[in-house]
Amino acid sequence: MSPQHDDTNRPTRQRSNTAFVFNWRIGRTDAVSTPALPAAPLPLEALIEALTPPAVPSLSHARALSSALSGRTLRLAILNPVLASLCSVDSPPSLQAAGYDILAAYWESSGSAVFTTADRLSCLSLFLDPVPHWSQELWEPRYRALKALIDSGAGTLGIEGSLLKVIRSWLQAAFDGLTNREIFSAEERAERQRSVETLTALLTTLVGEAQFVSRLTAEDTAGVLHLWERLIDQALLVPVDYLPLGPQPLSPINEPSSSTAISPQRGSLINRRHHSSTSLPQFLSTKHPADLAVDAYLTYLTKRLKALAPTHLRALLPLLFRSLGFYSSPLPRVSLTPMSPRESPIEKRITETLDTLVAGPFSSSCTNLLKRHLFPFPDASQASIQSATGAARTLRLSIRRLLTNRLARALITRMSSISYSPAGVPTHINLERDLMERAWSKDEAISWDLIRFRGVLCRAVKAWVAVDQDTSYGTLGAPKEAVLGEIAGILKDTMQAYDQRGEGEDVDDEEINALGDVLQELIAYFRTNPDGSLLTISLAQTDESSPFLSGISTLLAQDLTTTPLYPILPSLLISMSAHLADAEIAQLLLVMSERQCLSPTYLGWLDHWSNILAMPKLYSPSRQLTRQVAMDVLQSVWDFVRTIPDYRRPLAALVIRMWKQQMSDELTDSTVSIIWRILGDEVVLRSAEDQQSNAEEHTGPLEDVTEDVLAFLINVAFEKHEDDEDTASIKMVDNHSPSPQGQSQFPPVTAAIASPVMSRMQSDYQSGAKTAEPSMPSVMSLLSSFTSGNSSRSQSQPRPAQDQSPLPDSPPLSTEHAPMPKAVGAVEALVSVFSQLAFTPLVVSERNLGLAVRLFRVLVDLLTGAKCVRARLAALQFLMRLRVDRDHRLYHASTDHDKDGHITTLAALINRAPNVSGANGESGSDQDLRKARPRVPQERNGRKPSRGRGHPVKLDASRSRSRAATRAIPAAVFVPRAKTRPPMWSAPETSPSSLADADTPSEFITSYDPSGPKDRVTLPLSLYLRALVEIISSEKEWEILSYVLCHLPTQMSNKHLFCGPKAQAAIAHLQSVLCSGILEEKLATAVEAWPDGIIARDAHGLAYHTLTVLISYKYCFKDVQMQHRLVEAFLEGLNGQPLTIKCCLHALSLSAVELQLSMTKFLSRILEKLSQIMSNPAMAAHIIDFLAIVGSIHDLHANFTEGDYKMVFGVALQYLQHHNRPEESLSISWALSQHVRIMSYYIVYLWFLAVDLVDRPRHVKFITRQLLLANEGQDGVDEPAEVCFDWLARYTYASADPRPARSALHDLVMNPLPPRPGSEPALAEKTWISGNSVITVRVLARQGWLEVVTRRPSGLTKFLCRAENVPMVPLGDVDPDILSVTAGLVMDRRRPSQGDAAAEYEFQIEELRDSSVRPGETAPRPDPITGYVWSGSAPSQRRKEVAIDPGYFGLQLSSFPHGSKPAGVRLVTDSNRVSAFFRSLDRMPVIDTHKVGIMYVAPGQKNEADILRNSHGSPAYNRFLERLGRLISLRGQVDVYAGGLDPDEDGEYAYAWWDDIGQILFHTATLMPSSDDEHCMNKKRHIGNDYVRIIWNDSGTPYRFDTLATQFQFVNIVVEPHSRGAIAAFSNNYHENEYFKIIVQRAPGMTEFTPIGDFKLISAENLPLLVRQLSLLADWFVSVFQHTQNDTVRVEVTTNWRSRLQAIKRFRSQVAGSDKSETVDGVGGQELQEDFTTLF
Repeated sequence: MSPQHDDTNRPTRQRSNTAFVFNWRIGRTDAVSTPALPAAPLPLEALIEALTPPAVPSLSHARALSSALSGRTLRLAILNPVLASLCSVDSPPSLQAAGYDILAAYWESSGSAVFTTADRLSCLSLFLDPVPHWSQELWEPRYRALKALIDSGAGTLGIEGSLLKVIRSWLQAAFDGLTNREIFSAEERAERQRSVETLTALLTTLVGEAQFVSRLTAEDTAGVLHLWERLIDQALLVPVDYLPLGPQPLSPINEPSSSTAISPQRGSLINRRHHSSTSLPQFLSTKHPADLAVDAYLTYLTKRLKALAPTHLRALLPLLFRSLGFYSSPLPRVSLTPMSPRESPIEKRITETLDTLVAGPFSSSCTNLLKRHLFPFPDASQASIQSATGAARTLRLSIRRLLTNRLARALITRMSSISYSPAGVPTHINLERDLMERAWSKDEAISWDLIRFRGVLCRAVKAWVAVDQDTSYGTLGAPKEAVLGEIAGILKDTMQAYDQRGEGEDVDDEEINALGDVLQELIAYFRTNPDGSLLTISLAQTDESSPFLSGISTLLAQDLTTTPLYPILPSLLISMSAHLADAEIAQLLLVMSERQCLSPTYLGWLDHWSNILAMPKLYSPSRQLTRQVAMDVLQSVWDFVRTIPDYRRPLAALVIRMWKQQMSDELTDSTVSIIWRILGDEVVLRSAEDQQSNAEEHTGPLEDVTEDVLAFLINVAFEKHEDDEDTASIKMVDNHSPSPQGQSQFPPVTAAIASPVMSRMQSDYQSGAKTAEPSMPSVMSLLSSFTSGNSSRSQSQPRPAQDQSPLPDSPPLSTEHAPMPKAVGAVEALVSVFSQLAFTPLVVSERNLGLAVRLFRVLVDLLTGAKCVRARLAALQFLMRLRVDRDHRLYHASTDHDKDGHITTLAALINRAPNVSGANGESGSDQDLRKARPRVPQERNGRKPSRGRGHPVKLDASRSRSRAATRAIPAAVFVPRAKTRPPMWSAPETSPSSLADADTPSEFITSYDPSGPKDRVTLPLSLYLRALVEIISSEKEWEILSYVLCHLPTQMSNKHLFCGPKAQAAIAHLQSVLCSGILEEKLATAVEAWPDGIIARDAHGLAYHTLTVLISYKYCFKDVQMQHRLVEAFLEGLNGQPLTIKCCLHALSLSAVELQLSMTKFLSRILEKLSQIMSNPAMAAHIIDFLAIVGSIHDLHANFTEGDYKMVFGVALQYLQHHNRPEESLSISWALSQHVRIMSYYIVYLWFLAVDLVDRPRHVKFITRQLLLANEGQDGVDEPAEVCFDWLARYTYASADPRPARSALHDLVMNPLPPRPGSEPALAEKTWISGNSVITVRVLARQGWLEVVTRRPSGLTKFLCRAENVPMVPLGDVDPDILSVTAGLVMDRRRPSQGDAAAEYEFQIEELRDSSVRPGETAPRPDPITGYVWSGSAPSQRRKEVAIDPGYFGLQLSSFPHGSKPAGVRLVTDSNRVSAFFRSLDRMPVIDTHKVGIMYVAPGQKNEADILRNSHGSPAYNRFLERLGRLISLRGQVDVYAGGLDPDEDGEYAYAWWDDIGQILFHTATLMPSSDDEHCMNKKRHIGNDYVRIIWNDSGTPYRFDTLATQFQFVNIVVEPHSRGAIAAFSNNYHENEYFKIIVQRAPGMTEFTPIGDFKLISAENLPLLVRQLSLLADWFVSVFQHTQNDTVRVEVTTNWRSRLQAIKRFRSQVAGSDKSETVDGVGGQELQEDFTTLF
C-alpha cells in the first residue's frame, strides 16, 4: 500500500490541546471522534489517583492532568508513579506523549522551586531508552519535556553528561531515518528533519554556555565529537539523488549554474498526513542529510572550536576535509578581481573554519594532518576520496591566497615603477587599502605553497593512480579522479597566476619544476587505465567528461609559444602522445622546433629527439601528420648540424640506435626517408672524417661506425621483413621526395585536421563563446629559426588566430603516403651514399672511390638478390638513371632522364602511364593501331581483333601458302593467373631520393677510359648489364621485368655508358637473349602473376624497343649472324600486335640504313609479310615509310627479281584498293589517308625507276592491273591513276628527265649567229591534242630543223630534229648550211664549259663560216629554178630552196592513207588560246618541289635570334650538310628549284637534292648572310615559312618546339648527340663514326607518320640519307595536313602532275569541236575520209 493511504485506516486518537510554539497540529482537516467529557472536571488529586498504578491510565485523564498542573506546584514524588507508568516504553505512544506533556507542564509550573540532583536525574531517566528510538508522535512531547527541564530554574547542574547522552541518542535516532532510503514518506522525512534541526539547536545552545561546558568531562566532549563524526559520515555517504522530489544537496556536484547557492528555506509543513497536490511544494524544502549534519557541526564548532584541546584535531580536520570535499564547487580564475564565487554557504563556512585552524596556533599539526589525508586510506573508500579531496581543496585555497598576494605585490611594483614625473620624481600612487592588505597579508608567512608540498603531492598522486577502483560511485569517470582533479586545479591556479604577470617579471623556475613534477605524475593516470582502453585527450577543446580531464586538458593545452610551463610541457605531451590527436602532436613538434628545443642551441635537444623517435605508433598510419612534421624538422636539424661533427655524431648515433629498435615495428612510408638519409650521410661523413684523421695513411679500415651502418643497411636491403607487403605501391611522385632545404612537405592544415592548442587558463566555468582556433604555423618559419629568431616572452595566454596561407609556388600536398618497406629505405640510403661518394668532391679520395665501386656492386646485386620486390625496384630506379657524357664521366639524370618521352610512351603500352604517342606527347595513331588489327593468318578463322590482353589465341594449323608462316604462341603463355598486386610504378616519375649533385658529372668515376686507368675509376657496368640480362631471361616479377623493358631503351641510347670490352660482350649477350626469347617464345615465360589485360606478347612488344636501340651497337656484334638474328627478330615482330608491328617497321627502316647486309638477306621475306598486313590503313603509313627508305638505297634491291619488285608494287597499290572502297569507313585520319595515297604512288614511281630499263615493260601489265582493280566499280579510272599511266608511258622505255634542259645543240639551232634583226626561231607551228597529251611541232628558221614538244601530265618532252630531205651543200658552194655540219659534229662532243676551251670552240665555228666565202668574193645567188650547182667530182645536180610545214612531220608519222583518222586527235587552230595555255601549263612543275629549313643551335643557345645569327656550325654539322645534298649556285640557276632564294639577298649558294621525281631545296641558315637586323628577319622569312625544319642541336639542352616563333610550326627534325658534352658540338675526326639521336617534333594534333617514334640512333655516315628521307616524307605529310586545315576538312590534295592533267583536260574541253560522225556514201564519203588537211 502506498504511503499516502497509511492514515486512512489508522484509528484516531485524541490529542492534547497544547500551546506548543511550533503549531504542529494546526490545519488538520480529518474529523476525530472523542468521547464525551464529564460534565465537571475531576480535581487534581482525583486525576493523580486515577492515573497512579495499579489504576489503568486513561488518555483523557492524562491530558486533563497536564492541563490541571498549569500554575500548580506539587512535589515530584507525587507524580513519579504516574510519570513512570505513562512514559514507560511499554505504554501506547499516545499515553507516552501525554506523560511527557504532564512532565513538561510540571517543570513549566514549578517556578523557582529548588530541586535536588536526584529529582532531575529521576526525571532525566524517563528519557533514556534502552534502544534509541524515534517516533513521529513522541519526539516533540519528549523534546518539550526535556526543554522544560532545562529551562526550569533547576538548570543542568549535575546532569550535563546524562543530558548530552540523551540528546546524542535522540539525534542519532532521528538522523538514522534520514539516511535510510527505505523510508519513502515525505511527511516522516520532514518530521525527522525538523527533529534533527531542533535537537542540534538545543545542543548548540547548551555547549554555548560556559558554565555548562566547564562541567563537561573529556569523555563528554569526545562523545559529542564522535556523534558528529557518525552523523557526517552517514550523511556524506548518502547519494545525492536519494530524494526523488526534494532538492539536491548544496554540494556543487549537483548545484546548477547559479552563482550563489543558498540552502532552501523549509516551509511550514501543512497537511502532514496526506500527499495531496497542494501539499507537494511544502516537501520540496526537504534537505539533504549532509546539509543538516554539516551545518549543525559547523555551528557546534563555532561555539566550541577555541575551547577544544589540540588532541581533538585528529577528529575535527578529517570531518572538515570530507565536508569540504563533498561541497567543493568550481573556483573562479585566480585574479585580483575574481568572479563571484559559486560556493554554497556551507562550503564557505567550512572554508572559514579550516582557515581558522590552518592559520591558528596549531598550523603545524594541521599541516601534518593535511599531508596525511592527501593519501588514500587502505580501503580507498569513498570517505577516503572525500577526505583527500577536501584536503587538496584546502591546500589549493591556501595556495590561491598566496598567488593572489603575489599578484597584488606585482601590481603595486608595476604601478610604482611607472608612476614618475617627467623630472624623475615619484608621484602619488593611488592604491586601495584592500590591495595593500592583500599584498602583505599577515597570514602569508604560514601559507602553504606548491614548492613546499611538491614531494607530498607527487607521492599522493602516485598513490592514488595506483589505487585499483571501479567507477561505481557517483557521476565521475572514476571516484579517485575527484582527488586528482583537485590537485590538477592547484597546478591550473598556479598557471593562471603566471598568466597575469607583467612585462619583465621572472618565473620561479623551482615552482615550474615542482608543477612539472606533479603534472608528470598526474598524466601517469592515463597510462595506467585499468580496463586496457586508450583514453584520448583533446587539446583543442576542454574534455567535460570529468573535472579531472577538464583540468588536465587545460594544463596540457596551453599555448606552447608563450607558456612558462614550456620547459617541461613538451616532454610531458610527448610522453602521453598515445592519448593525444595526431594533429596536436604535430603542432607540438612545430612549436618545439620554433623555439629551438630540437636544435643544438637547447641543452636537452637530444633528450627531446630520443623521446620523439621513441614515441609509440610514430610510424603507424594513425600518426601521419606527426611523422611528417617530425621528419621535416629532423631533416632541417640534420641540415643544420651536418657540417658540425660534435653535434652531428650524437644525433646520428641516436637515430641509428632508435631506428634499429624500430625495425620490428610498423611499416614505414616515404616520410621517414630522412632517417635513411641520415644513415647514409653518416656513412659518408664518417668516411670523410676518417680519411682526414688518417691522411698520412693511404690504406686502412673504415671506422667501425661506418662499417656497422653499412652492414645494417645492406642487411636490411637484402632482407624481406614481415611488414614488407608487396601489395602496397611505390608512388614515385615529387611529394614523396624529402623536402629540400628551405621547404617543407607539411601541408596547410585545414580546420578538419588543425590542432589549435589554445590556452584555456580561465575559470572552471564553461564559456558560452568559443574562440576561433588558430591554424598550424608554416614549417618555413621553423627552418629559418635555426639561424635566427628571437623567442618572445613566454606567457600562457591564448594563442591569437593567424591567417595561414600556403607558401608561394608550393601547392599543398596530400598527407597520405603509401607504405614503404624498410628495405626500400635502406636502398635509398645506399644510393645516397653512392651518389655522395661519386658525384661530390669526396670522390677525390681513393678510399672513397673504392667504397663507391663497392656500393655499386651491392646495388647491382640487389637487382637480383633482394627479397623485397620494391627494394629491387628502388635500386633499378636509380641504376636506370645513370648516364655518362661524351668524356664517359658518370652522372645521375634527374631532370632529363626521359626528355624524349620514350619511357612514358612504353609505359602507356602496359597501362602504366597516360596514353601518349611521340616525343611531343600528342595523341597519335597508337589508338588507331589498337583498333585496326592487321589481317594476320591467325585471324582468318574468325578470331576477333585484339591486342592480346589476356584472351586465348585460337591457332589454325593450315596457313596460306602465299604467306609466311607465323609462329604459334606457346601454351605456356596461358597459365592460370595468380592474384595480381596493384602497380608499383608508373610514368612519368621522379626519383624518390634527393641525390647530391644530380646531373653533375663525376670527375673520377667513368664508364670507360680509352687511355687506361689513371686517376679515374671505371665502374663495372658489365655486371649491371649481366644483371639486366638475368632479369630479362628469368624474372618472375612483372613489376621488375616491365620496368627494365620500359627504361632500358632510353638508357641504352646513351651509348657512351657501355663502351668497354666487357660491356660490349654483355651487350652482345643481351642481344642474344632478347632475340632468342622472342624467336623461341621464351621471353617472360617465368612471370608468375600477370596484371589484368597484360600477357607475354606485351613484354615482347616492349623488348623490340630495346632491340631497336641495339642496332646502334652493331660494332658489338662481331659475327654477322648476330645482325641477321636481329633483323630476323624484327621480321618475327611483324606477326605481333599492331603496336609491335609499328615498332618493328621503324626498326626495319633503321636497319635498312645501318644493317644493309642483313636486310638484303631478309628483304624478300619482309616484303612478303608486308603484303599481308598492308590492308591495315593505320599500318600503311609506316609500311610506306619503310618502302621509301629501302627504295632510296640501291644496294638493298640490286639483286631483286621480277617477283620481288611485284611484291613492292603490290604492297604500295594494295592500299589504293582499300582507299577507293566507299563502303568502308575510314579508320585513320583524313590527312594521313591522303598522305598514304600520295605516297603509294610515290613508291610505285620510286621503285619503277629502280628497275632496269630493259625490264620495265614486264611490270607495266602488273601495275596496270592493280590500278584497274583499285578503280574497279567506278565509271573510270581516277585522275591519280591517269597520272600514273602517263608516268609509266614516260619512263617505261626511257629514263629521260621530265623537263628538257638547254643544250649546246639547242643554242646552235635556236640562236643564229650572227643574229638577224627581226628573225624568229620558228617559222611555223601547229598544236594537236591527243588524249592527255598536247603535241606541238615547230619549223625552225634553220633549214630542215624542227622542234617537237610533247606536254603531258608527267612532264614535257622536246625533240630537235632535222629533215634530211633538205639538201646540205658541201663546203665551198653558195650559202652552205655550216651550222648543220657542225651540229652533227658537236652532237657527240661535250660542250666546253670553262675558260679557253669555250673561246677556242667559238673561234673554230667562226673559221668554218668564214671559209665558205673567200675574201673579196661575193657569193652568187642560186638560180630560182635550177638551184645550186654541185661542184667537185660528183655529177652536177640541181638544188632548190626547200620549205616544210609542221603538218608534214605529223603526216609522215601517221598511217595515212590506210585506216581512218586517229581518234581523239584534234588540231588546235586558235593560236592565242594555245599560247595562253602553254604559259599556264609550263609554269606548273613537272616534279615535286620541297623546301626544308636547316638551323644550327650552338652550345648554350636557346632563343631564335641567336640561332639564326649563326654563320657556321660544328665540323660534324658541316659534314652532314655535305652529304645531305649538293651545293649549287643560285645565280642564273634554271634547272634546280631555288625555293624562293635570291642570290643578291640570301647568299650565292644553297644545298639541294633532286631525282626524277622531286627536288628539295634546303634553306640553310648558316649559308645565308646575317643582316644588320638583330632578329634576322631575312632568314626567318624563308625558314619560318617552311613546313619542315632540320635542327642540328648542339645546345646541350632539349630543343623547344616553339623556339622559332612562326605560324608554320609543324615538324622539327632534331639531330643531337646521344650523350651530352661539349665535344659533341665540335667533334673531330675521331668521332666521324659517331652516332646521333634523331627526334621528330610534331605540332599538336598531328598524327605520327615517320619511322622515328620517340627517337632513333643513327650513325653519322647514314645520318644525311635518313634525314633527307624524313624531310621528304614530312614535307609531303605537312602539305596534306595544312591543306586539310590541320586535318579538319575532308578535301583531296592535288599534286603537281594531277594539276597538269586537270589543266590539259580543261584545255581539251575548250578547244575540241563537235564530233560530227556523218556517214556519207559514195565518192563524197570517201573524199571526206581521205582529206587529211582537216587533221594535219
